[in-house]
Amino acid sequence: MRDRVLLGGVIGVMLLAGCRAPAPARYAADFHESAPGWLLPRDPRFQARVEEGRLILTLQPARTVAWAFSPFTFREGQVEVEGTLLEGPSSADYGLVLEAGPGRLYRFAVSADGYYGIFLYERGAWRTLVDWTPHEAIRAGRTTNHLQVRCERGEMAFRINGVEAARIPRDPREAGGRVGVSVGTMAAGEARVGFDRFLAVRDR
Repeated sequence: MRDRVLLGGVIGVMLLAGCRAPAPARYAADFHESAPGWLLPRDPRFQARVEEGRLILTLQPARTVAWAFSPFTFREGQVEVEGTLLEGPSSADYGLVLEAGPGRLYRFAVSADGYYGIFLYERGAWRTLVDWTPHEAIRAGRTTNHLQVRCERGEMAFRINGVEAARIPRDPREAGGRVGVSVGTMAAGEARVGFDRFLAVRDR
């Protein structure tokens, strides 16, 4: 078992309100020039910016998790992204976030030292769904991992580099919501993660 406490202290990044329009069934972002629809703040603790064709999240405080939401929403569907630890300790982690409803979200993350975890944020606190677990599909170190989450009916499936890592039950009555990316820190020291090839598809 990995000696790690549940991430505490949350810095959320919310979307700017936009004009209503017919919702597309597919959203893709390669971040070559910008991140339309994403709010990219500059904060002493957390920064998000587009640089060298990637969305880069930088987080400083230890034992903290932060996220940025895309403009895309779904109740059932699939979201995926490529993430790379660019700088920081090997305990730094990164991954996907999916809203389950107002004030609730799922977080699926991998760490640069080969662990993954699945968590639910609700009512200001984190709940562990799958504790930090080593997985052979994770590419350790400062390299790229492809992460994917599939939400369908009463189930969520989580894949790492094409390999299914876990399935968990999901309340089919959940409203769903926005999807995005996140970064987390365990040890002291700045963590910098680059995201690319973000893709989300809505079934409903």
